[in-house]
Amino acid sequence: MDREYGASRTIARGAAVLAAAAIFVKVLSAVYRVPFQNIAGDEGFYIYQQVYPIYGIIVVLATYGFPAGISSMLASQDSGGRGGHKQLITASLLWISIFGLLGFTLLYMGAEEIALLMNDLQLVPLIQVVAVSMLLLPLISCVRGLYQSSGNMLPTAYSQTIEQIVRVSVILIGSFILMEKGFSLYAVGRGAMMGSVYGGLAATVILLYFVIKDRDRHFPLQWPSYEIFLQSGRILLFQGLAFCLSNMYILLLQLVDSFQLYAALIDQGILSQDAKVLKGTYDRGQPLIQVGLVITTSLALSMVPVLSSLRKQKAVEELKRMCRLAIKVSAAIGLAAAVGLTAILSSVNVMLFKDDQGRDALIIIAFMIVFASVAITSATILQTLGRIKASIIVVGLSVGLKAMMNPLFIADGGIEGAAWSSLAATAFGAAALLILVGRELSGEMISTRQMAITATAALAMFGALAGYTFLFSIIFEGYLASRWLSAIHALSAVLLGVVVYLPVLVKMKLFSREELLLIPLGDRLVRLLPREKN
Repeated sequence: MDREYGASRTIARGAAVLAAAAIFVKVLSAVYRVPFQNIAGDEGFYIYQQVYPIYGIIVVLATYGFPAGISSMLASQDSGGRGGHKQLITASLLWISIFGLLGFTLLYMGAEEIALLMNDLQLVPLIQVVAVSMLLLPLISCVRGLYQSSGNMLPTAYSQTIEQIVRVSVILIGSFILMEKGFSLYAVGRGAMMGSVYGGLAATVILLYFVIKDRDRHFPLQWPSYEIFLQSGRILLFQGLAFCLSNMYILLLQLVDSFQLYAALIDQGILSQDAKVLKGTYDRGQPLIQVGLVITTSLALSMVPVLSSLRKQKAVEELKRMCRLAIKVSAAIGLAAAVGLTAILSSVNVMLFKDDQGRDALIIIAFMIVFASVAITSATILQTLGRIKASIIVVGLSVGLKAMMNPLFIADGGIEGAAWSSLAATAFGAAALLILVGRELSGEMISTRQMAITATAALAMFGALAGYTFLFSIIFEGYLASRWLSAIHALSAVLLGVVVYLPVLVKMKLFSREELLLIPLGDRLVRLLPREKN
């Protein structure tokens, strides 16, 4: 009994550390782009963001996809005892090594072709640097998955955190030094991409420490049988992809823009440097989306064990209730972030990026947060319910829709057109995934009444923020010329938005008392519920 209790405490502590690490990494991943843009400017930001989605996909595979697939495989399958588990680990290492070597070869040798498709051959060195990260993928993924299968999340959490700290430090310090020494913006971009390699090496060192410390328990490896080799390949392909699908969704949409937006602007006759600046201005929306999605993605991550447990217990009604709550929360958070950001976007733009360029496109991008929040939560629910193929198909169709709409929309509206195509693609993805969840659970996930309450709260918040902005502009005329005044306005407006939005939601009973008590800080929000009449 004591041993089981101790194991449970270890797993719980590891899960808490992993969740904290995930939130830290997501926040840092969004925030570092702001000082980088301030250092390199919009053109430098364009250079970095053109290649970043490729690296981002590699990180998602190494952090969520392959480790989760390996963990699931080892934890759920009886493959002949200890020897069978060692065969599965070896097979996983072989499969991911093949994938890593193929990925490295395709990216490194095909860098010129990829850059040509992006219409910018100067990106070749950056793509080749990113290719090196593929070589680190097998060891990082397998060790993380191995430890996660036994409930030990600490190696993953530590390596993930150190990797991000090292990467961001190299990006910001290296970029500053290179800019000060007068290097070209492409050299600065290449230096920034080197952060991915150094970060990966740091993660490898941390994980090797754990491997060496526990080598008697986990190693040596054992050559797999043909059946186990094929079995592990199928599981890694489908389950690994499904586990990282929600985290990869926005990256795939960004990747489409990397190939299409700059090239389309050039085709319109816009000068190369002007097109790069426009694309860099458009890319300001990416950190805004990431910050807006931090809470939603963290919620989705925390949902998985709860929903999995309810599914195993066959607690159908409780499972439906938790899924509805998750979707309500994600929709409420997403709409609040989108509407609030829209109301104060000029101040946020100046506060973060020094000027208010690209405002119209960024407003459109802000509303992606609503649909992306619902899509990510719905995809996570479907993944937990075992509907892996359906999620993959919907995300694939959504990304394909974006790729088809981009040429038409960009030709008509420039970067605003690209923003509209992203918004339409995420709206389609959210709607399709939500319908699939409803069919799977045989019920309506969010009612018309609930949508009306959320919209009413958002309108109340927008009105309050518009009034506050008007008063602020009278007191501090021309405040957008100052980053400090813009920052004061933006940050104070965020507080005002929360103070208005949450009470309206609670008082209009979007959430029941029981649901509020399941939400962080819900015990305080319960006090805002209207008193029941006797």
